[in-house]
Amino acid sequence: MGTKVGWWRWRRSPLRRRSDAVEAWVVLVTSVVMAVGMPLAGALSSVRVGSVLVQQRQERHRTSAVLTEDAGDPGPGTYAHTWAVVRWTASDDTVRTAGVRVAAGSRAGTKAVIWTDGQARLVSAPLTPGQAVALSAFAGTLAASGVALLLLAGRKAVRMGLDRHRAEQWERAWALTGPRWSGSTPDNAPGSEQEGPTVPPP
Repeated sequence: MGTKVGWWRWRRSPLRRRSDAVEAWVVLVTSVVMAVGMPLAGALSSVRVGSVLVQQRQERHRTSAVLTEDAGDPGPGTYAHTWAVVRWTASDDTVRTAGVRVAAGSRAGTKAVIWTDGQARLVSAPLTPGQAVALSAFAGTLAASGVALLLLAGRKAVRMGLDRHRAEQWERAWALTGPRWSGSTPDNAPGSEQEGPTVPPP
């Protein structure tokens, strides 16, 4: 039923208004753009995020470090990890230090594994391949949904504007034709001037 109601706007009919044709074109164009733009935006976003994550895995390296101090015990209700200072040697033989989270109770001299970038700076561990795939898929879905919401919101705004325009046209038309059906004439219509009451002769 909804499809039949929508398709009548494409038929030639004396009842079809210009706003009906505009609405039909808006629906058609947004539907086509949505059908093409959603998969395209999703694919591009997924590929982009995936390439960034692959580059991140290539640039980050596991590095062996040594604790320079004893790691304290975690406070009550916290995880079994705490902050401690570790030391590692960069590729240019410079010694670096930084604070990282290590197992609580670790003693000075204990080895720890950290992640560094090409400049031997401390960085977070890269995502696993499974996490990278999931994040890329999520980014693609988010981009496709954003395109769909943007197009639907634009189409809704256009249709609301057309509905207001049609309502105004209907009110103007009814102000002219309504009184003819009810047998009265609007006060501002041509020829609506009424003569004063006729006084019967004595």
